[in-house]
Amino acid sequence: MRILQQHVEFIEYEPIKKEIASAEEAEKKKVKYEDIVVLFTTVEPGDDEAIAKKAIEDVAKFLKNLGKNTILIYPYAHLSSNLAKPQDAITELKAMEAEARGLGITVHTSPFGWNKQYSLKIKGHPLAEQSRSYGISAVVKSMAKGVTKTTVKPQGLIKNNPGEELKNYSGQYLPDNGAMARLQKSDFTGLPETDHRIIGEKLGLFSFQEVSPGMVYWHNNGVVLFNTLKNFIREELQKQGYEELSTPALANTILWGVSGHSDHYKDDMFLTHLGDEEFGLKPMNCPSTFLVYKSRKWSYRDLPVKFSIFDPLYRNELSGVASGLFRVKILTQDDAHIFTIPEKAQEIIVELLELLEKMYKVFGLTHKLKLSTMPDSHMGSDEEWKKATDILESAIKSKKIKYEIKEKEGSFYGPKIDVDIKDSMGREWQCGTIQLDMQMPKRFRLAYTGEDGKDHTPVVIHRAIYGSLERFIGIMIEHYQGKFPTWLAPIQAKVISISEGANDYAAKVHEKLRASGMRVGIDISDKTLEYKIREAQMMQIPYMLVVGQKELDAQTVAVRARSGGQKFGVKVEDFIEKIKVESENKAPSPN
Repeated sequence: MRILQQHVEFIEYEPIKKEIASAEEAEKKKVKYEDIVVLFTTVEPGDDEAIAKKAIEDVAKFLKNLGKNTILIYPYAHLSSNLAKPQDAITELKAMEAEARGLGITVHTSPFGWNKQYSLKIKGHPLAEQSRSYGISAVVKSMAKGVTKTTVKPQGLIKNNPGEELKNYSGQYLPDNGAMARLQKSDFTGLPETDHRIIGEKLGLFSFQEVSPGMVYWHNNGVVLFNTLKNFIREELQKQGYEELSTPALANTILWGVSGHSDHYKDDMFLTHLGDEEFGLKPMNCPSTFLVYKSRKWSYRDLPVKFSIFDPLYRNELSGVASGLFRVKILTQDDAHIFTIPEKAQEIIVELLELLEKMYKVFGLTHKLKLSTMPDSHMGSDEEWKKATDILESAIKSKKIKYEIKEKEGSFYGPKIDVDIKDSMGREWQCGTIQLDMQMPKRFRLAYTGEDGKDHTPVVIHRAIYGSLERFIGIMIEHYQGKFPTWLAPIQAKVISISEGANDYAAKVHEKLRASGMRVGIDISDKTLEYKIREAQMMQIPYMLVVGQKELDAQTVAVRARSGGQKFGVKVEDFIEKIKVESENKAPSPN
């Protein structure tokens, strides 16, 4: 079972047409609910009443944190490609409904088996959206059939209690029933060709595997794209005086108790035990960054200090095939925390707004700002929140930027500026963020020595420009439709030989380009020239360098752009310089 639970301002839907013969009865009329938690639910093979009970128990905790008590169970087949039979799904949904009513929850249901037209508006507070995955699909279970089991001594992170034996599979059996094929291939059936999942798979950027739900398997081309984006902002941050950190993925959950995150995010953490102590994979970077700050003494003369960090974060949220790169369980943020004296906070925020503008301009992205204010559940006094909110608002106004107010949708520790990017389909995604935090520095007892020789508490500005790199890459794939500019393209050029006699020369050209630092491929196969060019174009490679006897004799190349334009007699050195200039200038691509 997979559930995406969203606290919405409203949801409105209308059953349009039955998708299956066994669909539940429903009227074709619009239904609207306000201020409600929607459970978008997919039932998978093997789900039973125990799973329904566990799911609703988690929902009840979610409702308690929100201070709400009303849900809408909404059948939603798109969270998985492995669906239970309709009657089994209906039985499971009714079991959820009965369990919820038994806990005193007010329940509404949406009819199963219908094509429904719907719209909703999600609330923007930190707890507005969470997700869960229960059980193991039948495909994964099938891998275990007939496997010889062995016992092994627990080691490393899996050691829960000394001497405890854990059971493990010997790995000698793989089912011959198509299960492995399904595990090794992403199922993006029915998606439009413009979707980043389709494009990403065609370009060899990534895949999703059922054994790691919601986690990206980056292929070589995807890793190149990922690192190119990361290095682009990393170089900019170095110019602005950031120091880069990396901290352990695993920490005692006491750390998130101090920060206050445990009250809000513990249900979304991956937890384990080392001896009698509970540990968790980090879902955010700020608590561990605070520990680095605390490792030495600071003077007001040292501030602001800017720490950037690109460590993976681990959040037990639902995703994978359902949302592609837009929602993943392991994500990387271009995270940073700036520790400063309060008097410099506004100046720094203005600098960050300028950095946002500079970075997004390179990609041709449009964005808008939303100022999120104090939520009902928060740390600190109203006075502190007003002061922090005024600083953010003054910084925006000083840049004469239009913005919206999102009432009560700030983080529990401080107000924030959310940066929404509009993608190629007109959807808005929250990517960048600038948050002003006056609360966690006090909880961690952060300090600096002021001009008066006394200890003072700094304020911390949490910020991200890309936000999740995975989500940003998904947006970029659709924004460019895979036709990345030369500086960003995983493969910038491909050398193609016309005949066997030109193969050695093609290899020399390829080696020369590669030695210059260019990301270059080569095709000296016996396929036809037309096939080789078409294959390179399908991979959206910006430039193809065609070489034959004429180019060998002249020691040149024929350059064919992705758009189809050609130029003959080009010296290899001149082409290298061209790519260098395009990359340095972040020039648009040759479409």
